[in-house]
Amino acid sequence: MTKWHRAYIQNAQRELARGTTRQQLNALNLHAKGKKVLDVGCGAGNLLTVLATHAPERLVGVDVDAVFLAHCQEKGFSLLQAALPHLPFADETFELVTCFLVMPHVPDDTAALTALARVLKPGGTLAISGHGIGFPLGHLKRLKSKPLIMYLATLIYRITGRKWIRNTLQNDKKICEILESVGMVPEIRFCTKKTLGCIGTYWIRATKAYQDREGSPTRR
Repeated sequence: MTKWHRAYIQNAQRELARGTTRQQLNALNLHAKGKKVLDVGCGAGNLLTVLATHAPERLVGVDVDAVFLAHCQEKGFSLLQAALPHLPFADETFELVTCFLVMPHVPDDTAALTALARVLKPGGTLAISGHGIGFPLGHLKRLKSKPLIMYLATLIYRITGRKWIRNTLQNDKKICEILESVGMVPEIRFCTKKTLGCIGTYWIRATKAYQDREGSPTRR
């Protein structure tokens, strides 16, 4: 376990103690009782911990990092090692999928959101979050040159479509456009805070549309 892992786990524990994780679920009006639930990018497991209190029918955590999976395993969660867009589940398996602070790290936004939508049942809920262009502004002094690197990586991504580093910044409106293109209907969108008027972290809840007989998305 690296110093970064320990710091990440400690921060997750603080968020649990403060009730931050539960507040995030409440703000998106998410309910897991009796549902089959998947948490993609489960990290230190704070979201799994809160979701478990909802009494879901099934709760599975997925992460690419073996250290985080070992940490969550100690808590008794059902876990798999995988990374977007390659989710080892059949189509339409889950009724609720959460994916918090993962989108800035995935290589391809469209491929990742397509995979998340694929494993959702029609009418199921997807909840995601990520970092907007205001995120580095609050860390200019503490992180020194890293905010400038993040902005450069974001510019490269918008020009080439490729992510150069982890935590490439995103536009929540663009994410909603991609969600709609893969059959999702965004319902709730908000940000936790803004810096100089710019979104720091965005949060989106979307519902998977049903398909009509011709295969076109429709709401019920």
